[in-house]
Amino acid sequence: MDAFDYADHFLFQLAKKYDPGRPLQIELHPGLHCDRYQCPHCFGHGQRPLAGRVLSAEEIGRALDDVAAFDPLIVVSGVTTEPLTHPEAAAVIRAVRSRGLRLGLYTKGLRFGRECAEAVLEGDAECFVTFSLDAFDRETYQRLHGIQPGGAGRGEGTAGEDYFDKVVANIRAFYAEKQRRGSRTQIRIAILLFRENCGPDLEAAIAPYTEIADLVRLAVAQDRNDGGRVGNLPGSHTALLGHLAARFAGHPKIRVLTGTAEPARDRAFRRCYTQRFQVTIDKAGNLYPCPQVAVAPYRHLSFANLRAAPLAELLRSSQRLGLFEKDVDSDMRCRICDRKDEAINRALCKLDPTPFAAG
Repeated sequence: MDAFDYADHFLFQLAKKYDPGRPLQIELHPGLHCDRYQCPHCFGHGQRPLAGRVLSAEEIGRALDDVAAFDPLIVVSGVTTEPLTHPEAAAVIRAVRSRGLRLGLYTKGLRFGRECAEAVLEGDAECFVTFSLDAFDRETYQRLHGIQPGGAGRGEGTAGEDYFDKVVANIRAFYAEKQRRGSRTQIRIAILLFRENCGPDLEAAIAPYTEIADLVRLAVAQDRNDGGRVGNLPGSHTALLGHLAARFAGHPKIRVLTGTAEPARDRAFRRCYTQRFQVTIDKAGNLYPCPQVAVAPYRHLSFANLRAAPLAELLRSSQRLGLFEKDVDSDMRCRICDRKDEAINRALCKLDPTPFAAG
């Protein structure tokens, strides 16, 4: 006998009726490039952002003023660029922190020097900084991230073979300063697992990172946006993550993301529900429904530009609202969710009383 599920009905209606002008998350992609990084596992591997005049920190600040009253989480990241390659990187961080908004910063850490560290530590609101490290030594770091040697004096000035040492030094200095100030900012180190870094000494290799971070996260890389899967993923993903989860159970600083064992995208949902709660802004002010599509191949999903009207107005525009009921495959043509968005879409799809007809 079918039974009406009042809780599911309430949660689904809450999602459907949520005010699109009150984003829970705004993701900024201010970066111009990735220095000498050419990571084979990069989500946006080989895909570039749309060209255009780069937003200034002042323009970003004005956009944040439009929605500050709703206290969205501001994520500063990049699907195909390093966010701190913006010419005013520290000022972009200050634009968030000075407004008392919550901040999540994802960075390789190469450019995270004193100025950026100061900008982060100036604020009091909730904040985390995630450094994507993925390796435990110079050679493996260079190989996993496709970094060509040389190039000293260009870009931010560091030779490719010295990237690892500089990144670790930046993290160590940031952690020490955070501790000195008694800041609540959380420092995280993310480690994607590959054959090159999954040797028998993995547990010992992780230990030093717990001394310069508040959290070390271990996961398996998801497939790229172009459908490509790198060939150096570790074997037996589920078993490996299960073993590590058991080994580090109860550890105050190590988390194993066992839900990342499957690299492939889920195909069980037909609508994108997550876009109702978030917006992504690229370096030139183009607005997208999610961070994964903020690249040139998905220009058809950019619904506006920040310079055209106030952000609060654009969030309620017919162009944005029109995307909410589109089919992910036939209309949006973008089944490339990251794991967070995929989990939300999958959960809300199960509650949808009027799913798309199969076809």
